[in-house]
Amino acid sequence: MSPVVYAVDELVPVRPDVRAPGRAAFGVIGLDRSVVWHRDAAALDALHDAAAAPVDRSVLAAAHGGAVIDDLVHRGWLQRPADLCTEYLLTTAQIEVTAHCNWGCSFCPVSLDRKPPVTMPMPLFEEIIGKIAPYDTIRYVTFHFYNEPTLDRFFAERVAVLREHGLKLRLFTNASNLSEEKIALLRQGDTLFQLVVNLPAIDESSFRDLTGSRRLDRTLANTEAALDAGLPIEMVVNGGGGDAQRRLDELRARFEPRGATVRSTLLSDRAGALVEDYHQDVRVEGRLRGCGWPVNHAHFSVAGDMFICCNDYYQREKFGNIRDGSVHELMTSREAVLLRRRVFGVAEAPDDYICRMCHDQLLDFPRRQFRPPASFPMEGCHRGGSRA
Repeated sequence: MSPVVYAVDELVPVRPDVRAPGRAAFGVIGLDRSVVWHRDAAALDALHDAAAAPVDRSVLAAAHGGAVIDDLVHRGWLQRPADLCTEYLLTTAQIEVTAHCNWGCSFCPVSLDRKPPVTMPMPLFEEIIGKIAPYDTIRYVTFHFYNEPTLDRFFAERVAVLREHGLKLRLFTNASNLSEEKIALLRQGDTLFQLVVNLPAIDESSFRDLTGSRRLDRTLANTEAALDAGLPIEMVVNGGGGDAQRRLDELRARFEPRGATVRSTLLSDRAGALVEDYHQDVRVEGRLRGCGWPVNHAHFSVAGDMFICCNDYYQREKFGNIRDGSVHELMTSREAVLLRRRVFGVAEAPDDYICRMCHDQLLDFPRRQFRPPASFPMEGCHRGGSRA
């Protein structure tokens, strides 16, 4: 099994194949998580010499050979400082179709600071979908961002737009408003990638304490109806506390025999947005260490703003609005590139930068999306190299 584990909003952690072929000296992992192998250890030495700070090309050529440096430049493994962090590879698009949730889960910032209910107009949604549709690397679209997508009055129309463009929907929901009509809609065609149901408990007391809702009966009935309809369902058990394992076991006992996948999630304080029991007290000093969210995922607010990631509850780190250009123009804009340069430590991030409070920047975070080479030595390699 690969010692390298990536979590890229996958159903399960991704382990890229890092078994070195014959005569390979090292491998470089690209934004698509695939490994490209290189036979010359001198090239690895050159990459390490150029990693900490910019080095003149002639200096590198004198130390490692002009052919080696020319090859690394051609591969894109050595880049001019101005070109760093301009690349991206989108695998999902997360669209905040409505800024409203009918629950107030203790593990969600909504419980502390509920936002005013706002719905994305259909013309804006259609513009976003039209601009992301050409990206064949996008595996699915989501409608969630600390909201309940099935409360959206345009839910059926949005699904129709996805179907028209051949895009998949991974629907995150608390199932409280997952009506028979919506279930029937999701059964049509192959638009539904997966239905992910947030259900932290199936006993009334725990459910009420965790969600602030008294309608467990409705959520359970709708979830059972979705299972009866044959929808692909994953149950997500959130929330901490000493009874977390009990709640997980109870959900597994009830729903796994029905064909649902049931898993717990890692707790997150959403870059400091949660307090008390859920607060992780993360503070990263110095240069930041890289993260896949601003490289692999496009996030759109209910107003059409593009912003850094799903942990940015207040959408502080924006870099443009979809009305002002194409996705590519926004993802390669000066603001977006600066954002990624800060995330990857190419540029110093401000002291109050959201990523400094995020567990994705911790080197020992088990689902860290980008990790320094020293933290995952690859089999058959004396040193590691990472393009990301």
